[in-house]
Amino acid sequence: MKRIDPEPWEKLLTGSPVRQGEAGFSKEIMRKIKERVEVRERPRSRRWLIMGPVLAVCCAMLIVGLWKQEELGGMLAQLSKPMEPVALKPMDRQTEMTLKVAYFHENTFMMNYGKAFTIRYPNMSVQVIPTETNGNQALDKEKLLELIDKENPDVLYMSSELYGELAKEGRLYPLDAVMKQDRYDLQSLYSGMTGTLRELGGGKLYGLAPTYEMEALYYNKELFDKFGIPYPNDKMSWEEVLLLAARFPAGGKPEERIYGLLANYYGSPSALAARIGKTKGISLLSPDGKQATVNTEGWKNVWSMAIGGFQQGFIYQPQPRPQRSMMMEEMYKENPFITGKAAMTLSSFSLAGDLKEAVSRYKMSSFPWDIVTEPVDPARPNESSSFFMGGVYAVSAKSEHLRPAWEMIKLINSPEIMKKQSKSFGGGGLTVRLQEIKPDEEHHYAPFYTMKPAEQPDSALHPRVLRKFNEAFTPLSAQKAKAVMEGSIKLDEGLKQLQEDAQRALFEAMLDSRN
Repeated sequence: MKRIDPEPWEKLLTGSPVRQGEAGFSKEIMRKIKERVEVRERPRSRRWLIMGPVLAVCCAMLIVGLWKQEELGGMLAQLSKPMEPVALKPMDRQTEMTLKVAYFHENTFMMNYGKAFTIRYPNMSVQVIPTETNGNQALDKEKLLELIDKENPDVLYMSSELYGELAKEGRLYPLDAVMKQDRYDLQSLYSGMTGTLRELGGGKLYGLAPTYEMEALYYNKELFDKFGIPYPNDKMSWEEVLLLAARFPAGGKPEERIYGLLANYYGSPSALAARIGKTKGISLLSPDGKQATVNTEGWKNVWSMAIGGFQQGFIYQPQPRPQRSMMMEEMYKENPFITGKAAMTLSSFSLAGDLKEAVSRYKMSSFPWDIVTEPVDPARPNESSSFFMGGVYAVSAKSEHLRPAWEMIKLINSPEIMKKQSKSFGGGGLTVRLQEIKPDEEHHYAPFYTMKPAEQPDSALHPRVLRKFNEAFTPLSAQKAKAVMEGSIKLDEGLKQLQEDAQRALFEAMLDSRN
């Protein structure tokens, strides 16, 4: 090591004598000072000048890495995941193919969907296999299965009842995987529809239905204002609706009569009673499906409400129509709500179009009107008991053209097709694409898409047995309700007799199904 020569002041300090007892530095202190100021030269490296920038970059990367740790971790996790299998290959736009569709009427399908599909995919041709029999658009299960075995259609159109049966039997192609692959937007569809289809499919989607029906309560603002009666509200019970209807005067000449309620599709006491009972969740049969349950306190209250409304005259009772075809204008003029003679009516979305057409096309008088939700069960105020699903489109599990079949179903449920059909203003039912239901300046249509379908109780009976029972029970119920309303029989006795008739009808339906 090289020793550094002492500075002049150091030399002076070293040689300065200090007498004992005098002020100044002692030898010991001076020695320590000397050791402190004596500096040993240490070798100094310039490597830090070279490594400094590198270290700075490393530090910066470390800091950024800490900030991006979560993001980088996600990216690495994605890279480490195995590739998801492709549900269906992309559409083949070169090879000529024929897509078979089982539908009730060839021209109707081609006009609504088929031509648009062939324009989009020129290499595809569409063959419609008609399923309509004797004017009935819905095939029963046996005939549909025969058609599948014989014709092997790719796309099937069926009732929701058949959809549920075929889905659970594995006869339909599940759509969840290909929907995920194609990033199909289910959020823009009415959730009540997709939820019901998934429930019928045992938790999976096997098809889509582009339309549905639901009722709402229309009311004539002019009549409510005239008689000083408050407007109806959303989510009223049947008791509240009938009490409101009863406040309108029921007397006067026929041409001057005002009715509180036009029950529309439920123009008889028995039909209205069945509608009220459905809202309340009252069943005609026991849970095991072996006993009729007509003569109960619940049904007695429902029948009393319905029959009482007709007897007191505030519910409109339709007159028999002539046995001939009627022009639309004639039908409008016979409808007491359209003519301004009924304060409220329970009807579907199509009535909104009828009200506007009656004014614009047939120059009938207009009046201010609006819509609230259908009557509900207070215990389930957000559920619609009138929800009815339109036909379901599904892909056959045996199809040899799965991708084209799925593309057809996507087209049927596409915004373009929905927009085209919505111009008919409800003529084909409510579209499941909510954005196509446009409110106008005077009315809102939220009651048609904010409600969810009511949960239907599970039945131990096969759907065909249940259908046969209802077909037999409906006219029996109408006869007894009419007799009670006319006073020829008491309500208690009528329900007792109807209980016996219903039990007999149930036994015959079960026996007929076995045969």
